[in-house]
Amino acid sequence: MSINIYSQPNQAYSDRPEVIEFIELMSKKHQFNIQELETLFKTANFQAQVVRIMDRQPEGTMTWSRYKGIMVTKSRIDSGKEFIKKYKSDLQRAEDSYGVPSSVIASIIGIETRYGKIQGNIRVLDSLSTLSFDYPRRSKFFKVQLEEFLLLCREQNFSISEIKGSIAGAMGYGQFMPDSYRDYAVDFDGDGVKDLLNNPVDAIGSVANFLSKKGRWIPNTPIVIRAELTGKRLSVVKSYVIKGGDTISSIAENNQTDKDEIILINRIANSNLIYEGDILELPIEYQIRSTFKPYMEMRDLESIGILVNSNSIDNSKVLPIKLELDRGHEYWIGFDNYNAISRYNPSKLYIMAVFEFSKALEFFL
Repeated sequence: MSINIYSQPNQAYSDRPEVIEFIELMSKKHQFNIQELETLFKTANFQAQVVRIMDRQPEGTMTWSRYKGIMVTKSRIDSGKEFIKKYKSDLQRAEDSYGVPSSVIASIIGIETRYGKIQGNIRVLDSLSTLSFDYPRRSKFFKVQLEEFLLLCREQNFSISEIKGSIAGAMGYGQFMPDSYRDYAVDFDGDGVKDLLNNPVDAIGSVANFLSKKGRWIPNTPIVIRAELTGKRLSVVKSYVIKGGDTISSIAENNQTDKDEIILINRIANSNLIYEGDILELPIEYQIRSTFKPYMEMRDLESIGILVNSNSIDNSKVLPIKLELDRGHEYWIGFDNYNAISRYNPSKLYIMAVFEFSKALEFFL
């Protein structure tokens, strides 16, 4: 039986000590009117669905096969085609200005909101209040976002109570969090307003600006390249000194490796004839680091059993990527631009969906 530790708060947000403290902070730090904020937080509502969905993210629970099938569909591609047809010159201008491919910009906007059609239906005030004061695991992050949201609304003259967004408080065509909106939104059509909520042209420029500045996008370099395994799995070789009583089977079991691979690598003719003191080479499964930043030299990939059919990027830093399919796995290597997209959403499934969708959209550019 599961227990939901996040229950409906008994007090209105405006009466809770931690909210009162937040209001006082906003007054001292940013000169907000205390009475106005107290009135505002009386209208803020706890959203149980926000907590439920935040605790049910696809990473780790969904295969790449299923995720790709949801995110890269014919209907989304058709929508992308129409978006590109309408805003092709703006996409090209963004690519020229920031170095980010038009296909990637269009891919992100399509994946985030289906080109503005699905921007979220939860008041940002409600979602950020819920996550700031009733979601302890990430409350520090979301209090910053709530602070940034109030500042954003004051700067852009937005109605705080009316703006809607995602369960996490992301807004507009590109689903920018409040701090990203303030830091990376651009007035790309020159009308004097940085409008990511209603203006797709501003969204195009802002997505490109975000990837360029926060993501440190490197023009004319890949996101990922498909890779193959040279053996059964990713592995590294370590030396093992045979001890008295060892057998090939016991060595394989104790070192979590495969008996047949040991025999093959060491060219053992008779697995019953091994001798104490001799040295074996053991293939041990390579554990991919939990990071989005490339950390290996291209030339080192072969040492862990990865084969890449490309000679044009031999000097690049890379990272191996393992994707779970409905049956088996798929392997890729990621480059600096893989890390750039992770600054938008730190999920390898998301990054790969952006990549695959962008490849589908290239045909229309």
